[in-house]
Amino acid sequence: MTETLDINLIVTAGAVLLAVLASLFAFRARMDGNGAAAGWKQKCAELDQQIGQLDSVFGAYPGLILVWEEAKPDVQSDWGKPRVYGSPAALASMMRFAEAGKPKEMAERVLNGLADLNTISESDETESLRTNIANLRSKGEPFSITIVLPEGNVIEADGRVAGRQVVLWLEDASIRGEDERTAISRFENNRITAEVDPVAFIEMMSRAPFPLWRMTGAGRINWVNDAYVDAVGAKNVRDVLDKQTHLDDQASLQAKRVLTTNERVEDMRNIVLGGQNKSTSVTLFPVSGGVAGIAMDATEAESLRETLTRHIRAHDEMLNAMDEAIVIFGADKRMSFHNKAFASLFDIDAGWFKDRPAHSDWLDHMRERDSLPAQSDYAEWKRGELALYTEWPEEMPDELWALPDSRTLRLVRMRDPHGGISLLFSDMTDSMMLKSQLGTLINVQKATLDKLSEGITVFGTDGRLKIHNAAFARMWNLEEDSLKDNPRFSKIIEASLPLHHDTEFWKSLKARATDPNPEVRRHVDGEITLSDNRMLTWLSRPLPDGATLVAWDDVTNSRRAEAALIERAEALEEADRMKSEFVGHVSYQLRTPLTTISGYSDFLQNGGAGEMNDKQSEYVFAIQSASEDLAKTIDDILDIAAIEANVLDLELGDVDIYGVLEHSLDYVATKAEDTRISLDLKCDKGVGIIRADETRLKQVVYNLLSNALRFTKPGGRIELGGRAAEGGGVMIWVKDDGVGIPTERQPQVFGSFESSRGGAGLGLALVQRFVERHGGWVELESEENEGTHVTVYLPKEAPTDAGHPELFDKIA
Repeated sequence: MTETLDINLIVTAGAVLLAVLASLFAFRARMDGNGAAAGWKQKCAELDQQIGQLDSVFGAYPGLILVWEEAKPDVQSDWGKPRVYGSPAALASMMRFAEAGKPKEMAERVLNGLADLNTISESDETESLRTNIANLRSKGEPFSITIVLPEGNVIEADGRVAGRQVVLWLEDASIRGEDERTAISRFENNRITAEVDPVAFIEMMSRAPFPLWRMTGAGRINWVNDAYVDAVGAKNVRDVLDKQTHLDDQASLQAKRVLTTNERVEDMRNIVLGGQNKSTSVTLFPVSGGVAGIAMDATEAESLRETLTRHIRAHDEMLNAMDEAIVIFGADKRMSFHNKAFASLFDIDAGWFKDRPAHSDWLDHMRERDSLPAQSDYAEWKRGELALYTEWPEEMPDELWALPDSRTLRLVRMRDPHGGISLLFSDMTDSMMLKSQLGTLINVQKATLDKLSEGITVFGTDGRLKIHNAAFARMWNLEEDSLKDNPRFSKIIEASLPLHHDTEFWKSLKARATDPNPEVRRHVDGEITLSDNRMLTWLSRPLPDGATLVAWDDVTNSRRAEAALIERAEALEEADRMKSEFVGHVSYQLRTPLTTISGYSDFLQNGGAGEMNDKQSEYVFAIQSASEDLAKTIDDILDIAAIEANVLDLELGDVDIYGVLEHSLDYVATKAEDTRISLDLKCDKGVGIIRADETRLKQVVYNLLSNALRFTKPGGRIELGGRAAEGGGVMIWVKDDGVGIPTERQPQVFGSFESSRGGAGLGLALVQRFVERHGGWVELESEENEGTHVTVYLPKEAPTDAGHPELFDKIA
């Protein structure tokens, strides 16, 4: 015997064994009573024992083996007469694919059923089983292929030359697992194949593609196959037997348990096989005279199991994080999972879930706690709930549970592929209440709007119509059905174009409803004439939530009445022009005597005519104050006249807004102290720089502060503030808690020579004109006895046409 247990030597040894046995019988007949017969008898017993041991290992293979010894036939017409080995499970599995025929032709029927099916291999060749067997038997070319069955299963086929024999290994992947292991455990009692040809059996087991080994009753390894040698990294079979190299440390302990219990032992663990750490399924089972073992690579199966475990854990964590209550009942009608929200929703103690209660137990428990909807026949209702496990309807709509404690739950039932049922509960109590309240509010709102004669529309930030009244639909000849689904602004424009063809007007109005820029979303209004000669006034106003209100009013009748007064209006305009000219002329002529009065009062106050007593000084101070007020009024009148004549140009430059506000606040601080009014500045020093006329801006802020001081009582409070606006502009405001402006007077406060409570009435008029000259806008909010809030918006850069022409001449 050589160092390696060569398979060819085993075949030769088998042949020699048969010859020796034949010679032994002949010799025994001639040597009756000779003592040598006892020695040959003992040798035969030893060979029988070895064959029995290899037979036990061979029985662990869960496949079918075909062996040819005769000369190679033409496989296209004749498969020959191969011997068939394998377990009953493997044989039954292969017979599923066999053609119909006689029992004695079993091998030929199986091969004919598999020979021409599609195959795959690591070399990307797709030759059929018939072609591979022909090459094996004629050229000795081994092969390993996978046969793809029509139903999607696969059969692994391996062909090898073993001495002068040709061997085909067939293994059905679909019988792996429990069925395969059961077949292996029965193989010990079914050694039919091994009895036919023990030498071939040993040869084939040695060439099996997975580790196989056998151990004696004393726990020593006495046989391994080539795959085992490769797995443990040994030189050859003799090296393994001499060193007693086990797969790992646990293999010998596992063998001892088999010998002790006389039962099969299976284990899944990581073992280094062939230099790679693999998840391996190790199975050891008792055989005659010892233990046999099989090691199968289960890396892929273990990886899938770990992936599934992680997926289940992540799934449970996700369900526990949900606000909705979820409970899952398996096909056995017992609770397999519930999340925290479920226990909280029904106020169930954690200990109640320990024994996996059944669906019926949960329903009974809920009924005892008065946590189910009232049922006239609870038993019948319960039977209907449990019948869903066997009679699931085609459609399962959501259901609302009205509980006795006034809660309303939405129930969604779902069925999983394994026959279980999942229940998802959502507490809809607050939602239903809010929905009811919202519906009532909407109905009241709609009824109120429908009573108005003005057309009202509200557009959301997405440009869709959110609210409208009946007057709007009538005004634009629109059908109510066309407005039900919140149409976009563009759809309403298309329907309204026949009455008003100005597309630029519609684009501008649409922009105010969708553009977030405050310069665009300002309070604007106007008037249009429709194609049917009706005249409508409109206004666009931004709402606090980002929506936009657009209101329409039919002023056709009022405009027709105004037409009768055209001549009078023209006369009034002419009179107004003459008034402006007169005011400008008179205001200019007043400067000379005012200068004289102011100069002499300063001369007297400074002691130029001698020292004055306190009474005289008080009179002179009154003259000085009146002169200053009159001078400012004259300046305001001249500014108004210049603006109305369009001859007022801005001196543009870079203006620090914080500096302007701080300077203006200091300028009026003395007056505020005299009247015991507190002044607050709310503005970031880095609010920004804009391109504007600094003098005019100071005049705007001073007029707003002066106006606030005039109408704020002693002990009151005035707030001056500024902040950056979208688009690079700034917002400036003055807010007081003074007497306020009556509602009926507010539309006139920005008019010239208009005052709600005395004064020249030019302060706010100049504010509005200076701001508009810069391209901005002014907004006023006031309530009588509550105070006034004036907001000014200034863009990043004033219009270039408002600047002084000399500035641009210098640049050119």
